[in-house]
Amino acid sequence: HTFLIEYITSITTSMNNLILALLICGLMSSCEALNFLEPFQNSATLGEVLRTESKLSYEKKYNQSYSEDPYQKYDLYLPKKDSSASENPTVSLVMVHGGGWNLLDKSYLNSVVYEFTKKGLNLAVFNINHRLADHDSTQFGGIMDDFHLFFKHHDSLKTNLGLSDRVILWGYSSGGHLALSYAYKFSQYDIDAVIAVAAPTDLTDKAIHQGIFDDKNRNLTELLIGHPYDENPEAYKDASPYFMVHKQNPVTLLFYGGNDILVDKSQGQKLNEALRDNKIQSEFRLVFEATHDFDNKMGEITDEAIRLLEDVK
Repeated sequence: HTFLIEYITSITTSMNNLILALLICGLMSSCEALNFLEPFQNSATLGEVLRTESKLSYEKKYNQSYSEDPYQKYDLYLPKKDSSASENPTVSLVMVHGGGWNLLDKSYLNSVVYEFTKKGLNLAVFNINHRLADHDSTQFGGIMDDFHLFFKHHDSLKTNLGLSDRVILWGYSSGGHLALSYAYKFSQYDIDAVIAVAAPTDLTDKAIHQGIFDDKNRNLTELLIGHPYDENPEAYKDASPYFMVHKQNPVTLLFYGGNDILVDKSQGQKLNEALRDNKIQSEFRLVFEATHDFDNKMGEITDEAIRLLEDVK
């Protein structure tokens, strides 16, 4: 009886909200009131949108520009749909490479792109570059500006490419840090979920701001922020996803390696705890034998990520 009462109450509440939205719309001269109906219109889970009746192949476009700088490029993997495929608009997966904010490029993630595309999902993969830290004095804020530019460009493609409003942001290592930062603090767009692999989340941790160097012995967090930690600790805090947690954060999936000596699992554990304290859906997964490179582990990570995304609305 208790279950039945709760079920009837939940239905009644939903119907009351719907009726209220319709009444408001009728009273207002603008159809903007229909925004109240968005929760009812977007009820499909990501799993329902991603799965199709037939496996999809992909059209590939390399080195597309989203702005004028040579670093502002992306590769696009767009599912080819036929009459038997799902009519759902396509979900976007935006991928951000690692490399200590100053090194590497999108090609580093080609093997991960392959893991996603071979599953034949209703998923457009955008594998993006960004300006590297210290390139023409680029720092954290400048890289976030690149994300703004990319998503503005992404929005301009929606109609032609059949893209939905649903976006998953995925990042590895420093790219995971950037993905989390943008999704939490700087995003002007709705991010349904963010997936971070081996990501630094608290740059104020000495193991991070004194532990990540390149082969020229340059401190890479200093290149990202623009000066040493002791000169302005607040800037390191402001660039840390851990300190950006609030109750509107998107669903977050975190993967860390048990044998990672560069970014310790505690970086993910503390962020996961903060998210859950704020009632944000968050999952932490430790891949026990994985190092920071996650060699031969990306397949199982992508499988687990897709499984965890199934019920996200």
